[in-house]
Amino acid sequence: MKILIVGGGISGLTLAARLRQRGLRPTVVDHIGGYGDPGHAVTLWPRGSRVLHGLGLWNGFIRRSTPLRRHVLHDHEGRVLRVLDLERCVTPQVPRAAAHEDLLEILESANGGTPIDLDTSIAHLEPLGPVVGVRFSDGREAEFDLVVGADGMRSATRELAQLRAHTRPLDWRIWWWWAPYGTVPYDELHEYWGVRVLLSAYPTRDRVSCVAAVAGNFEGPEPDFLGRLRPGDGPVHCGDMMDITVPQWIRGRVILIGDAASGMPAATGIGASVAMESASVLDDELYRAEHADIDRALVAFLLRRRAPVEAAHRRARALVELMMWDSCAARQVRNIGIRYVPRPWIRHCFARWDDVQI
Repeated sequence: MKILIVGGGISGLTLAARLRQRGLRPTVVDHIGGYGDPGHAVTLWPRGSRVLHGLGLWNGFIRRSTPLRRHVLHDHEGRVLRVLDLERCVTPQVPRAAAHEDLLEILESANGGTPIDLDTSIAHLEPLGPVVGVRFSDGREAEFDLVVGADGMRSATRELAQLRAHTRPLDWRIWWWWAPYGTVPYDELHEYWGVRVLLSAYPTRDRVSCVAAVAGNFEGPEPDFLGRLRPGDGPVHCGDMMDITVPQWIRGRVILIGDAASGMPAATGIGASVAMESASVLDDELYRAEHADIDRALVAFLLRRRAPVEAAHRRARALVELMMWDSCAARQVRNIGIRYVPRPWIRHCFARWDDVQI
């Protein structure tokens, strides 16, 4: 089975690792020229951790990640609203945070390593009966039994396959940067919830990943609160965020996974785990299918994954709206609720957040 994976990010490398685990050798391409430091961390919840266990990569991830045992919620002035004990709220294990490039290196190293053709994109896709004809940016042409678009929110695969996406600007800008190790305690996730403002700090093994989101009018200087976790010498990255939904994930032998199929809001921390889960399910269905049954495998994947991914997307969108309510009165109500909501209900919310669907 000849498989092309477009995108060497988390979902693409997870799928490649799973395929290589059973002897397949997918072709992986990415338009980037090299893997650098994107300036942020990745949080893996148990649904993502299970995938690493299955690949035999869990011990390596533990060595390069930090457990998040407590979730400390602050108001807009920095006062602690509540400390959530994640060891009691999340089972069977707490989420862990690692630098994005560390997780990519771990996934890339699986099963002898995954070769990636960098500086390579796809220029044309053409259905040719049971295969897909592909022309690459360097002029090469090849045919594949399956093309997997794992190339992110601005997926070129999605556009070339004419899979329409609904793109909605979220009307908020996000900044991310690294702060020195020890800025927050090594096993505590800290979040500051304000009015149309969010600030998060995720500790990793040697530094702290900071993310700030501000809604509304983006003109003018950077908000003052960014100084609370300001980096020493490192860069501050910035971008406007979008919410992307894709009504159709499959066209012929082309399929989308990860952010190419359903772009999760970045501030919620669940996107990587959902993407890894989807990659694992796709490999599982391909394994069950014979060569001639790839189409049936894609339909089975869609039946297993569409509803769970869309549910996770809805919950992520609702969480962003809760974190960034746009009135002082609503903020006060939210903060009171955070202080006094019963612990069993919090555990229930975390269980739904990490609802495993493999």
